[in-house]
Amino acid sequence: MLPALLSVAVSGCYAGANRPYWAIAPVYDVRNSPIPVPRPAFRPKPPSRYASVAPPTRTVRASPKATSRPASKATSTARTVTVQRGDTVYGIARKRGVPLPQLVALNNLEPPYLLAVGQRLKIPGQRTHVVRRGDTAFSIAQRHDLEVSQLAQVNRLAPPYMLKVGQTLVVPSGRTEEMTVAARPSRSLAAPPPRTGNGFDWPVAGTVISKFGPKQGGLRNDGINIRAPNGAPVRVAESGIVAYAGSGLRGFGNLVLVRHSDDWVTAYAHNEDVLVKRGEAVKRGQMIARVGSSGGVTDPQLHFEVRRGTKAVDPLSVLPRLSANAR
Repeated sequence: MLPALLSVAVSGCYAGANRPYWAIAPVYDVRNSPIPVPRPAFRPKPPSRYASVAPPTRTVRASPKATSRPASKATSTARTVTVQRGDTVYGIARKRGVPLPQLVALNNLEPPYLLAVGQRLKIPGQRTHVVRRGDTAFSIAQRHDLEVSQLAQVNRLAPPYMLKVGQTLVVPSGRTEEMTVAARPSRSLAAPPPRTGNGFDWPVAGTVISKFGPKQGGLRNDGINIRAPNGAPVRVAESGIVAYAGSGLRGFGNLVLVRHSDDWVTAYAHNEDVLVKRGEAVKRGQMIARVGSSGGVTDPQLHFEVRRGTKAVDPLSVLPRLSANAR
């Protein structure tokens, strides 16, 4: 009875109740559906009147401040320097950590290398040293003929000057290099006269307090230091031409360099007063300065060097074999 009632109830839910639901034919057309719009196979091109229209652009004008600062300013500034009051070629080379001979050659400077305030100098590339195992600030300074304080100042090193392997240090001009450039012959400097003796004479009467050669702490003396009373006469050790008279070389104070024949040069440092000028001819035994304590010393003394070319020679090997007191 129940199956028969279910069959009647289900069959009554369809049109044509006397037919089962699986026998009813499907209907695909619906009366209230919209008319289908055919989809194109490809996207149509836009009308030509829009295809050629580009988006509007705005022209931005650079401000005058921006155009006055070229992108290469930092580079060009790093390669030049403007001379300030009190500057010397020696001081600029030390401060910038560049080789003095290259600085002089690059700017076509002639002895005595006078500079004018406002003058612009081209700066050559820096000379560097890469720290190796076992290197110390003292050994590097000695190798490059520098004072440790000079190497430390250029590289902003603080005591005790600890270094790292692979660290790059700027190496400025050394004492020998500066003195060689200062005493360099030029067209404005006359040729020195022939030497009057086989050796050199003592420049001052006094006591030798520091001899030629290496010293403690990685220092080195390229000459001898003679203690003498302040103001005592300093006499030229041999006839020659004054190649330098000034205080531009660091640590030497008031310095006189005299060129002699056969490429010899003598140096007289730490003077109180200098009595000669560059280019002046001097005779053996002539007074050229007075003993003082200028430069890197505190007591009155004379620092005396003898050089042949760029090589420092022990003064005691070319001076008479007697003490400085004998004069």
